[in-house]
Amino acid sequence: MKVIGIVGSPRKNGNTNTLFQQVLEGAVETGAKTRTFFLN
Repeated sequence: MKVIGIVGSPRKNGNTNTLFQQVLEGAVETGAKTRTFFLN
């Protein structure tokens, strides 16, 4: 499975990104390949 993450927050190390990375780590644990895109 492939999971794409799109983060629209202007701060790359902000709360939104931190929370989002936790979600992606959960996906990786189940065997998914992940990739994150920043809109800014």
